[in-house]
This record gives sequence, structure tokens and C-alpha cells, in this order.
Amino acid sequence: MIVAVISDTHLDQPDALLTAVFERHCLTADVLLHCGDCVGEETWSFLNAHPRMYSVQGNCDLPPLCGALPSLRELELEGFRLGMGHGWGPRSRVGEVVARQFSNVDIVCYGHTHIRDWRQLDNGTWLLNPGSLFWPRSGEGGMAKLFLQSGKAPEVMWITL
Repeated sequence: MIVAVISDTHLDQPDALLTAVFERHCLTADVLLHCGDCVGEETWSFLNAHPRMYSVQGNCDLPPLCGALPSLRELELEGFRLGMGHGWGPRSRVGEVVARQFSNVDIVCYGHTHIRDWRQLDNGTWLLNPGSLFWPRSGEGGMAKLFLQSGKAPEVMWITL
């Protein structure tokens, strides 16, 4: 299973670059996850055209997204338990803070820092932050593709814009 993971798009409405990324990398994925700060309803509606899109609320999301999207979400995909949350707290600890909100997950997808992260905690939980699609704080803008196959370790491929 291929899971496209994006976060921190910070767009009121979709633009040509988002459209190109969506058509090339998201529509071909089995699932699309947005880890918060989509910002605008038009952008969220555009991304929601994916038949299996799941998102969580970010700290910059505007009404009606603010309050309508869950702050945390749990999914089961290909035998993996995934937790999703945008994130909060000190930037150096955001992944761990979000991970503590879930009692029994294999992978936690989060955003907020605008910095890519793929690592395994001591308890075995994987943390994945795709960074910001367009506004990276470190490195290049982009997204992640998460590859899940039951019985195998998850793998990530970075997509750079």
C-alpha cells in the first residue's frame, strides 16, 4: 500500500503547483494523509477529491475547518495502526508529544515543525513528519510516500519539489 503524506500546505485555495503535486503523487497513492494546516476550505475540498483522504486540524486552519476536523485520528492500514496529529509544543519534541497521545500505534504522522522526520522511538513506534509541502524550515519542500506491507517494516520515500 502506498500512502501519500503531506502537511502544512498553508494555502487558502489550490494553486498550479499543488494541483501538479496532487495529480502526480497523491492521486496515484492508495491513501492520502494531511497532517494539518491545510488552512483553507477550498484547498481541503480540492485534496478531499482523493477517495481515501484523511486529515487532522492544524493550528492555522481557518473556519470551517477549525473545529470541524479532528485534532487526533487513528487508522488501520495494511495491518499497521497509524496515529495522526498536527502537533504542538517545543519544536524539538513535537513528534514525541503527539506520539504520547496514542496508546498503541505503530506509526505516528504529524506536522507543525515544517521539518522532515522519519525515525523510530525506543518503544518501536515510527515517527513521520513529511515537512511542509511549500514552506520548509529546513531542507527542501515536499512530501513523503509511506510504503506499507503487512509483515514488513514500513519504508519512506521523500518527494522533493
